[in-house]
Amino acid sequence: MSNPFERYGLDPFDGPAAITERMRELAEDAESEEERAAIREAWEALTLHPRRRLELALEAHPDSRPALGRSPRPRRRGRSVDALGLADLTALPSVAGALGERPLPDVSLDEDPVLVDVAKKGARG
Repeated sequence: MSNPFERYGLDPFDGPAAITERMRELAEDAESEEERAAIREAWEALTLHPRRRLELALEAHPDSRPALGRSPRPRRRGRSVDALGLADLTALPSVAGALGERPLPDVSLDEDPVLVDVAKKGARG
């Protein structure tokens, strides 16, 4: 991982102050001088060069998965399970299921009402 946002677990939306604080924590926990030097180099790229920070932020891959233990659906706030009504428990119909396996009508383009109307307007205009 060469991208400092990914390597050090930084949020690409963070500004220089938040990046500096996080990098300071990482530098304090670093075990070797080489590791501190790498952290300092990444810090300089992210805080002293705004264009480089933007380029690296755009290259960082966002975590698109929901956090573990979270519900995949947003929960309604302020409502308990006892407050659910019949509408909350009703299964909604599927559009594809409502259409079913009906065949499409066999209509030629010459008989299409939309195209016929456009052709009439074009002939008048």
